[in-house]
Amino acid sequence: MGKLQDDTAIVREGDTLTANLSKDWEIWGPNGGYVASIALRAAGAVAPEGHRPASFSCQYLSVGAFGPATARVTPMKQGRSAWCLHVSLEQEGRAFLTAQVWTTNRTDGPEAAEAVMPAVPKPDDLKPIEHYLGTETPRHGFWQNFDSRPVQFFAAGEHDPRGALHEQWYRYRGFEPVDPFVDAARAVILVDTLLWPSHWRSRDPIPDYIAPSLDLSVWFHDAPNGAEWLMADAHADQAHAGLIGGLVRVWSEDGRLLARGGGQMLHTPRR
Repeated sequence: MGKLQDDTAIVREGDTLTANLSKDWEIWGPNGGYVASIALRAAGAVAPEGHRPASFSCQYLSVGAFGPATARVTPMKQGRSAWCLHVSLEQEGRAFLTAQVWTTNRTDGPEAAEAVMPAVPKPDDLKPIEHYLGTETPRHGFWQNFDSRPVQFFAAGEHDPRGALHEQWYRYRGFEPVDPFVDAARAVILVDTLLWPSHWRSRDPIPDYIAPSLDLSVWFHDAPNGAEWLMADAHADQAHAGLIGGLVRVWSEDGRLLARGGGQMLHTPRR
C-alpha cells in the first residue's frame, strides 16, 4: 500500500500543479476524504511559507478517476496573517472537486481548551481490528492504509445499540508529517469517511441504500505534534428529507482536540 504523504503529493511544473489519484485509497472510486486531502495539499503548495491550514471546505461535484489530475489554486484573499485560496481539481478539463482553504501563520492569541475527549481506553489497551476480523480481508483497499483499534467492535451488518456513534483509534501506516498540510489531511480523511458507518450501524435493520457525500467542512484546532494515533468520534445523528448529516471530532492520544468537522450526505437508493 502507499503512504499518505506520497499519494497526496503535488508536483509543480512551471505554473501547473498535478497529482495522481492512487488506487490504494479506493472505496467505490477514490475516497472523498483522500481526494479532499489532495486539494488541501495543493493549497499548501501555493500558501506562503510558514502557513498552516486553519479551515477547509469542499464540494464534491463528481467522482474522480484514478490517475493524473490537475490542481488549479487561486488566492482569493492575501492578508498579512491569513490567506484564503480556492482550489479546483480537474480531469480532462472538468472539475470534480472545488474547495476553499484558509491558511495562517498566526501563533498568538487567547488560549482555551474546554473540549473534553470521550472517556475511552488508549490504543495500547484495545485489540487491533484484525483480532475481530481474523483472516477476513477488507472489501476496499482504502482500509489497508490504517492500523485501527475499535473502542467497541461491531461486525458488518450488525446493529449498534448505542445509536449513531463511532469511536475508534487510527494510525496511518508509514506516515511521515512532511508538512503541516499533510499532517492535517489525516483528520480530513477521518471526518469525511466516518459519518457513513456511524449512520449505517445505527439503523435497524441495516440500510440497503447508499449516501454519497455532497460536501465537507473541517476546522483545525491544534497541531498533531508527532501524534501517531488519532481517535475519531463520529456522530451522524441527523437524517431528514433525503439528507444525512453529522459531526466528527479528531483527538490526539494526549487528549487534545486536533480538528472537528462534518458534512451532508444524500440518501440514494441502490440501483
